[in-house]
Amino acid sequence: MQTSSPTIDRIGAALRALRRAYGPESDSKDSLPLGAMCLGAVVAQLAEEGMPQEDLEPLVELEAQLQQLMAQAQGQGVANRRRQLPPSELLLARGAAVIDLLIKGGADESEAAQMVMRRLMAVGVPPPKQGGDARGWKRLLEWRTALGHRLVSNEAQREYQEFNREIETIPAEQRVARVLDERLWDRRRKQP
Repeated sequence: MQTSSPTIDRIGAALRALRRAYGPESDSKDSLPLGAMCLGAVVAQLAEEGMPQEDLEPLVELEAQLQQLMAQAQGQGVANRRRQLPPSELLLARGAAVIDLLIKGGADESEAAQMVMRRLMAVGVPPPKQGGDARGWKRLLEWRTALGHRLVSNEAQREYQEFNREIETIPAEQRVARVLDERLWDRRRKQP
């Protein structure tokens, strides 16, 4: 019977526990960070046991790649966070003002709503959750109608009025182009 060192026994026990805890049915979000931690512990233990650095290099590189993957995954989570949340009423109020501007510029209501919804979705803003229609631009129009009937928050009504005043300060012949091209409807780009 062959006996292994206590270090190998500890590493083996940790890896068996990992395999049981994070088997095929586990949540993959947790397995990557845990795998990176486990690999780091293995590398540290092997270095402590006296394994030459050049022999550890492939494991060190693998650990660095795992850390990079986790950072990328975390960055994607932040970038996609907006796609998971419904748009705020303030953003919808600005969108409604842009629809009104496009209608004044000659577009019909459905064209204007589709144009605004496409621009919102291009930057990761999903359509409003409420509404009876599967089409996002229709739900945007329904929200605009609710705004017109004062069925939205006072804050959203104020945002709509303030954004319309802001639009009015732009020369008439430049309004549509500037509002769309400069994405003035995006509150994050709002001047202080």
